[in-house]
Amino acid sequence: MRIPTLSAVLILLSCASQLQADEPLAPPARYEVQSPSHKFVATLDPQSGVHVRASGSSETLWTSTNWFRVAFLADDGEHFVTGYAGMNLIPQDYAKDLVLISFWRRDKKIRDVTVGELFPDTRILQKTVSHYNWGSITGVTNSALIVRRCDGRVMRFDVSTGRITK
Repeated sequence: MRIPTLSAVLILLSCASQLQADEPLAPPARYEVQSPSHKFVATLDPQSGVHVRASGSSETLWTSTNWFRVAFLADDGEHFVTGYAGMNLIPQDYAKDLVLISFWRRDKKIRDVTVGELFPDTRILQKTVSHYNWGSITGVTNSALIVRRCDGRVMRFDVSTGRITK
């Protein structure tokens, strides 16, 4: 049986997109994130941790010794959100208490959001070649963290409490 060329191309493209999702992560590197209004900047460096300052200033407002692969800074410069280091992919043998999102006030953790909290029914998680895709953190807007689950559901969290908002 011969597969038509267009069908073969579509099959190959769908396989390639799945494989890209499971590629190894880049090594830790220095990067910056800005608050939504660009009033504050956080520099994340694997050697020196997190340094938050007002835009245009060299004066550090607060620091943390940790480095995070996924980070968001709120408009107040005080609240900071970090995501799971594996980004959108969690291991196939995950536990429901695996932390996906952490909320911080400066360098003090306020609250964690786990797989079990975000997915009471974990059958929603999408299996990839070697992991599960849980979704992504879209960003911070006003005082809310926007999270898009793998099933398309959008959830908002108050960045100052880590609690789901309506």
